[in-house]
Amino acid sequence: MGKYDPAQFWKRYKHLTQKDLPIILKTNIRQSTLSTWKKSSTFPRADKAVQIAEAINTTVEYLVTGQEKTQSSCTAVALDIAIIADRLPQEGKNVLFAVAKALETQYCGGKRIPLKP
Repeated sequence: MGKYDPAQFWKRYKHLTQKDLPIILKTNIRQSTLSTWKKSSTFPRADKAVQIAEAINTTVEYLVTGQEKTQSSCTAVALDIAIIADRLPQEGKNVLFAVAKALETQYCGGKRIPLKP
């Protein structure tokens, strides 16, 4: 086996999700396709691997190598808020930003970091 083992990909997949149905619904990958990949221990195509990773809230890198690269020092809560903000229309983003600035002033003793929405 080469450097990367597809069997490990599917082992990590199974560790993160016990059922295929949520993945099928989020990715539109057929159950038969997932089963074939798992039974034959093959990697999905790159685009499908990305869809699977996103559906189970991880990275392709983790599924393939078992390692995560941390590129952000954001807390999990900050990341969740950023994901929600990204889904909002611009008006909602502006409101969220204003609320965040007000909370920063209230809870951080008035210390403000200049940010742009």
